[in-house]
Amino acid sequence: MADNGFMSQYPALKQAKIPFKIKLTDKFVQSLMRIAECKPFLDEVLTTPLEVQLHRQAQIKAITYSNQIEGNRLDEKAVTTLIGATPTKTKDKDEKEILNYQNALSYAETLSKENKIPSIRDFCDLQKLVTADLIQKNQHGRLRTIPVSIVNDTTGTEIEKCPDPSQVPFLMEELWNWLKENEDTNPFARAFAFHYLAVAIHPFADGNGRTVRLFQQVLLLQGGESIARYVPSETIVMRNRNHYYAAIRQCKALQSTHPMMEFMAACFATAAKEVAEEAQSLFEKSKKVSPEARAKQILKFAKTQDHFQMKDIVELLADTPRRTLERDIEDLVKGKKLKVSGEKKGRRYSLMPK
Repeated sequence: MADNGFMSQYPALKQAKIPFKIKLTDKFVQSLMRIAECKPFLDEVLTTPLEVQLHRQAQIKAITYSNQIEGNRLDEKAVTTLIGATPTKTKDKDEKEILNYQNALSYAETLSKENKIPSIRDFCDLQKLVTADLIQKNQHGRLRTIPVSIVNDTTGTEIEKCPDPSQVPFLMEELWNWLKENEDTNPFARAFAFHYLAVAIHPFADGNGRTVRLFQQVLLLQGGESIARYVPSETIVMRNRNHYYAAIRQCKALQSTHPMMEFMAACFATAAKEVAEEAQSLFEKSKKVSPEARAKQILKFAKTQDHFQMKDIVELLADTPRRTLERDIEDLVKGKKLKVSGEKKGRRYSLMPK
């Protein structure tokens, strides 16, 4: 990227020695190629009922591991149980973090569907959801007014001191100008460079990492990278948490965003490959289930219900294409195992009385 006065547009970032130029290194581009290799298969699978299952799994992993990076104790199993339960208030900090993140992830999905760059206020609202009932109200949903450092939550080691709170509003204004300036940049490069810049500024008293990871997701989805909805790169970041903090330090030491860009791109590429392999396995498994076995599962489910709809069966047998399940239901109706009532769109099924 040529300077053309570019450097002079960001005096606060320059004064804080936070690098902001995007550099597409060979290592970064290689990771983009690995991501691209996963796209055709995932695009194909995401036209099947597996899409719902993969999206759900991605959300659970994102919620689990984005919080684990910050020291949360709950694992995937505990998170799955917690977010699947009837909504309830909890005093447990780890549980509260999970429920907060679930709400923030839903808001991030809403922001990603808008046709404009979310505002700094939107960014603050994400942090407000992430930290609800967890921090002082005067630091909740607003830019920080206290000094902070980037700290490794596992070891307690200080990674680096962050800019003085008096500089944060100016830095954030420049960061949003930077987002607009780079609107046509490769979505992954822009999102991962933003990730570093926002973490280096550390605009909030708490919840910075989680808020930035959510906003990275927003930027990728707005940039047309729908694959991001199904790829929870947080799983790989968590496995390599020390490298994550090292990349932050290297950016400052080298005065370049490329260490963080390379790290995040490699994490995303690895996560994409794992999701593609898991989807392939589920896809192959679904093809091996016989019509008889599916019919048995449908009838077993029907015994527990007064009536049900097609969408219930699609959810029950998420690995099987909808059209296949529709044929299974038709065969069970013809065989007088199930009875049908209602118009096509509101059609209901129930077990045929004996």
